[in-house]
Parts: sequence; C-alpha cells; structure tokens
Amino acid sequence: MKIFKFGGSCLKQSNDLEAVVQRIVESSQGKTVVVVSALHGVTDRILERLERKDRDSVPAFVSSIEMMHLEISPTLVNDIHYPKFRDALAELSQALLDNCENSTEESRIRAQIAGEQMSSIAVSAAVSACGIESEPIWSEDFGIEIHKVKGDSVIDINSTKSSLDLPDASVLVVTGWYGMFNGKPALLARGGSDLTATSLAAVLNASEVTIWRDVSGVLALSPRWAIPSRNLPYLSYTEAQELALFSEPVLHPFAVEPLRKEGIPLRLRPLHNPNNLGSSIGPSVATGNPRVRAVGCLPNLVPLTMRLSGVMSVAKVVADATILLDRARIRVWSLRARPNEARFLVSQRASSHAMRLLSESPALPTAKLGNAISILCLVGESIGNNDSITAEIEQFAVQSDLELTHLDEGKRDHALHYTVPDAMTQEALVLLAKNFDLLMP
Repeated sequence: MKIFKFGGSCLKQSNDLEAVVQRIVESSQGKTVVVVSALHGVTDRILERLERKDRDSVPAFVSSIEMMHLEISPTLVNDIHYPKFRDALAELSQALLDNCENSTEESRIRAQIAGEQMSSIAVSAAVSACGIESEPIWSEDFGIEIHKVKGDSVIDINSTKSSLDLPDASVLVVTGWYGMFNGKPALLARGGSDLTATSLAAVLNASEVTIWRDVSGVLALSPRWAIPSRNLPYLSYTEAQELALFSEPVLHPFAVEPLRKEGIPLRLRPLHNPNNLGSSIGPSVATGNPRVRAVGCLPNLVPLTMRLSGVMSVAKVVADATILLDRARIRVWSLRARPNEARFLVSQRASSHAMRLLSESPALPTAKLGNAISILCLVGESIGNNDSITAEIEQFAVQSDLELTHLDEGKRDHALHYTVPDAMTQEALVLLAKNFDLLMP
C-alpha cells in the first residue's frame, strides 16, 4: 500500500488536478490512500469569512466555494458522491450561520473542515472519471482519532488502528488536517495533512509515503528567500524534523515521527515533474565528516527580557510567564534562563500582546522588549558535537562582520542555532550558503 498526499498548492486549477490524477493512475497497483488538503485558498477564505459574521452574504460565499470546486473538477456533478458534496456545502453554510449568532470553537471547526471534505470528493470524482474505482472518505468515517501530546494535537496511532474502517475501493481519498477527539472533530496544526498522511502510513504499514508539492523537493534554503540553493536528495528523519521547525513550508514538524519505528521512507516530489525524484527522508545513513547541509530561518522574532532580583526564583518566573504565554497561544521559540535573567523569543506579531500579558501579572518583573532578530538553524547530522564546525562558524562570523550569536540551549547532535539582527537575515543566509557550498551550481 502507498500513501500519497496532495496539498492545496497542488490543487489550484484544473491542470493541477489533471496532474494529481495522472500521478495516482501511474501508481494504481494495489490500494492507494490519497490524503488531500482543501483547494488552494479555500481555508483562508473560510477563516476570513468566520471573522466577518455577516449572515446576509453567507449564501453567496458558499456558492462561490461551490463554483471553485466545479471549475477545477467538472465531472463532480455527475459523480455518485455529488450528494455528499452538497451535504458538505450545507454544513459549511450552517456552521457559518451558527458562527454569526454565537461564535464557538465547534462552529469554527465545522466550517474549516468543510474545505477538506469538499476537496476529497472533487479529487475522487476526477479519479473515478478515469475509470479507477475511487471513494472519498472523511476522517470521522475512516476512524482517525486524535489525542494530545504535550499540548499538541497529533493522531493517536493505536486508537486509529482499532477504529479504522477501510473501504474496498482501489483509491481512497481521505480528508487531511483533522480527526475525532472525544467524539467531536478536532484540528491538527496548519499543515497537518502531512501528519495525517504519515500517521496513516504507520497505521496501515504502508511501503512509502509521497508528498507531492509545487517545488522540486527539500532545498538547502527555503524558497521564500529567493536564494537559488541545492536540492537535498536525502535527509535523515532528524534533519528533516529540525528543518521543518525552522524552514516553512518544508513539512509539518511532527510528520516524520510516525515513520521512525518502522523506517517507512517519505518522499517529497514535484507534482508536474514526475521524472524528478525530489527528496527522500529516512533513517540516518550519514557517512564521512559532519557538514552543514541546510540552513533554516525564523525571522521577525523579538526578545522579551526580565531582570530578576536576588530574592526571585528564576524557575518560578519562567514557569509563570510560560503558562501565561501558552494560555494565550503565544509560541516561545527560544527560552534562556540565568540566575538573574529570563529571556523569551516570540514572534514580532505577538510581541505587543505578550508584553501586555506579562505586565499585567504582579508576580512577574517588568519585561523589556528588544530589537528584532532571526534564528538561523544550521542542520546536519553530528554537527552539534563537532568543535571544528563551531570554530569555522565563529571564524566566518568574524571575517564577514555578521553579528552571529550562538543560542546556548543545550547541545543538539544534528543542529546549531544562532541569532542575527533581523535586518541582516538575507545577507547572513547568502554568506552562509556560499561558505558551506549550499548554492545551486
């Protein structure tokens, strides 16, 4: 059994769907499970609509969403599952109306998952039109169960195995991004369709997982920086996970975890160039001297620093501040605690909210807002314990006049983290890429 995943970037227009169907047809030997995201832009449009709470324009909005799906998948209206598509439309409409009256987490989730539900039927209809038996199946019908691990929503592999209901069709088109939690739909993080695909691979003991993208694979530098860099033909699970945390939109950060135990390979390949093998992710096969293979980057972060008096417990200050930020869903990207100081790195967008929360707590010292910085994540097996690479980076920083500062968060075997002033980010990435031969030849 093979698992394919197609994200919204592969579902923008009709020729994209034609390529999706072709990739499925080419691999339709045995059963194929296809995980899909909502069509490109649909989730963002639904989220925007949820904020507007305008009852009168809901019918027109739902009609526009219907037309998007009919334009990209014209055979949908003649498909046996078209009534199910209409049910998803009706549920979207009702969830939006309910949200106008009384906005609840439940109504918001109902509206958002409708995008995945409609996408699954549109893709399945296009596959069926090619003469291949295909069936759309939603997470709640498939038996996908979610649980919480350290506050994060992930798919419960064991519970999903026991509740799985696998239809007989050759191609199953499954909704990504959500599952059931205590009997109700619950969302994974954005990009969670990757996690749906890899979790189902573990549940079904699949031979491999392929995530089809609109890029050639995993690049040494994220495409967002427009710096032509090498494609990485192979990464270890650990390298891929680290890069996913610091280099959107590579992969969902937890996506490789379900694959580790069985060593199931994960491939990222370009949708419109099937001859390109893209990048493979699997167990560590590192040989030779450790080297920097990629650089991830998180820009636009700001430090919130608290100076502690001698009577204050740094552990209590850190714990109290972390709880406040976590409750407000403000992510702390880096935390440094010293006897007289605690520093939190948060996104620039959330910094004002974070400062207000911290200042309203009488038990916490006043936080000082620092200048914007970026975290640079240098990735490569065993580089974290290699003194020669650390020395090379420090010498490089001196020679290049870059204000690189090492983030001392405990040693990580596979990564080194540095900060750089936000205004220097692009320059730092170019110079690092040149120094470690990461640019496209």
